[in-house]
Amino acid sequence: MAEISYDPRQASGPAVTTAPAGTAPSQIDEAKRQKLLELVRGRALARPTDLAEDEVMVWPSLVVVEAVSATVFLGILTLLSIFVSAPLTERANANATPNPSKAPWYFLNLQELLLHMDAGLAGVIVPSVALGAIAAIPYLDRSPLGVGILGTSAKGRKIAFFTFAFTTVVLSVFIAADEVIGAKRSGWGIGNWLQDQTGSIFVAKTIYPSFVMLGTIGFLMATIQTIFRPTRREMIIALFTGFFAACWILSIFGTSFRGPGQDLTWPWDLPLTHH
Repeated sequence: MAEISYDPRQASGPAVTTAPAGTAPSQIDEAKRQKLLELVRGRALARPTDLAEDEVMVWPSLVVVEAVSATVFLGILTLLSIFVSAPLTERANANATPNPSKAPWYFLNLQELLLHMDAGLAGVIVPSVALGAIAAIPYLDRSPLGVGILGTSAKGRKIAFFTFAFTTVVLSVFIAADEVIGAKRSGWGIGNWLQDQTGSIFVAKTIYPSFVMLGTIGFLMATIQTIFRPTRREMIIALFTGFFAACWILSIFGTSFRGPGQDLTWPWDLPLTHH
């Protein structure tokens, strides 16, 4: 019959020994002792402790706060709708297309992409691949470590900040370069030249933009790997941050920097009314 002894004086955890009755502690098999010790420690960590008082219940703690916030927000919107007129024009006229004609703000990032590449690539392939990659994150990173912590670690937060700055600068340069170099916007500026040289719209509007996007993502990953030596979780954080930043940068350009003819312009030169 095996005996199991527990010594509460040990600061590092319980000391567990297994041996036949009457066997001296010095004769215990060390490998079996360590295995049993890890098992006991794992079960102790898995059991609920006296941290129950730190739990916050959904009702009433969370639901009441959300209800109050929703009420306050609704009241603010109601007051704004009463005292502030929306900058809208007359009813839409199918015979007169406004210039510029823009999509709703949540689609302006895709509309901005449409100015630089093929419609199928910008409107179907790119968002489908991006959303599919986001949906695959829980299957690629199954580690519970750092869950619920912003950036997982201090290094993760640095990687997220670096990625956001990198994406903002590079994407802004690409958009500006396409405006300056490409008169017809057939693919990151140089697409016009490629179309003239090859005579292929597919190369100019699909192949070249895809090469630029994949090359930029690869360069970002290589740079992060060289500078930060990230874990898989931190690399996923970098890619998600880049996607998040790209969506907002494209939306900001489409909202505040596109004027008549979808040409780049300063926000203060845009018309005061929106269609």
